[in-house]
Amino acid sequence: MKNTNNCKMNQLPVSERPYEKCLEQGPAALSSTELLSVILKTGTREESASQLASRLLSVYSGDHPLSDIFSAAADELSEIKGIGPVKAITLQCVGELSRRLSAEKTRNRIVMTTPSSLAGHYMERLRHLPHEEIWGVFFDSKGGLIRDYLISRGTANASLITPRELFIHALRNKAVFAAVVHNHPSGDPTPSDDDVKVTRQMSRAGSIINIPLFDHIVIGDGVYCSMREKHLI
Repeated sequence: MKNTNNCKMNQLPVSERPYEKCLEQGPAALSSTELLSVILKTGTREESASQLASRLLSVYSGDHPLSDIFSAAADELSEIKGIGPVKAITLQCVGELSRRLSAEKTRNRIVMTTPSSLAGHYMERLRHLPHEEIWGVFFDSKGGLIRDYLISRGTANASLITPRELFIHALRNKAVFAAVVHNHPSGDPTPSDDDVKVTRQMSRAGSIINIPLFDHIVIGDGVYCSMREKHLI
């Protein structure tokens, strides 16, 4: 039996069709629900793509619903009715593209002498992650970014790094300076005792091999801590 509640996209008024609205007015004219419905493409037997998008936004109804949706784990998203593995992976991929776009735009603005610029480059990539990630960042003699590497991925409250891991990559890339950036999933960027201890170990190692550790940035939820600015190294 046909479900009359499942209204097809071409049966909607033109003003409510996100594809047509985007063509006529541009993507900026679409609401968050409409943008999500385009990404989801289809709904369920009981609801349209727009209704599913609206329900998805209601599930993640905190201060940053879109950020929470696009940084959620695939298995978490798949627990929501109507969001199967394909839709979950699609949402994850869109989120990753968004983070890479943000990083790409700020890449050339990273200046080795400004911790705020370094923190800004990694803020959106790391601030919403449910686990810790440690990134090594490597600079040339003019302070330009050579490359960065994901050195370690940990749990919700722990990740591991040694000076050896950081400086192997620094030497391979002929870096003149190095930095470390990692996140605290709690949102509080206050360095732990272990954070400070390993940072000082890396700083000493960098001095020995003449690749100074410029800074260790801890990313929180929209805030950061520079260990150099706090005089912890």
